[in-house]
Amino acid sequence: MIFSKKNPSKEYMQNIDCYKEMHKNGFNRLDKFISKENAYDGISTRQFVKIIKKIIDINKCKSLLDYGCGKAKYYHKGFQTNKSTYPCLKDYWDVEVNLYDPCYEKYNKLTNNKVDLTICIDVLEHIPSLDIHWVLRDFFSLTKKIVFIDVACYEASAILPNGQNAHINIQTYDWWEKQLIKCAMEFKGIKIIAFCNFLADNNKMVHRCIEINDTFKKYSSIK
Repeated sequence: MIFSKKNPSKEYMQNIDCYKEMHKNGFNRLDKFISKENAYDGISTRQFVKIIKKIIDINKCKSLLDYGCGKAKYYHKGFQTNKSTYPCLKDYWDVEVNLYDPCYEKYNKLTNNKVDLTICIDVLEHIPSLDIHWVLRDFFSLTKKIVFIDVACYEASAILPNGQNAHINIQTYDWWEKQLIKCAMEFKGIKIIAFCNFLADNNKMVHRCIEINDTFKKYSSIK
């Protein structure tokens, strides 16, 4: 069966219910309990604050969609990371912001308007593989210029209420590259920068970049 936004898989809907519960009640990690206030609050986005700013500036983006934004705390609150202090993301990036997360009631309505840039960070590994096709197209269809993705390819420390590991869709670099090449062929001209993250044998993080119609070096080389 081919699943779609109107007809998602049973696993997808069960997962949505799990994350709604985690947002409301908090959740267990392997090492500690995460309170409901901090449950999927958008902290993963902070590590990319400067790179996304460069992507916005170089591509002259005026609008942004955060697809899978969680509680999106840092769009409205300043923060410190990488030994630097930043204002809230909305002010620092200086773009029209659209926030979407089907598991968090405040942001569970997806915009109908196309945006210049879509970011999808720490999201796709939580989506069943059977639904990746339509989820990717859900936000590619709303994007005019560039998509930025970060996806984990290893087990999470978070545990779902049903006892399952939170990263239910662990794939290889080649698998993700194949999915994104298909999107690039369907949505002509969209630039794609995607990071696949792996844990090496020494438990250090390894990052591999998928680049389509663009290069990450363009943004990382700018001070």
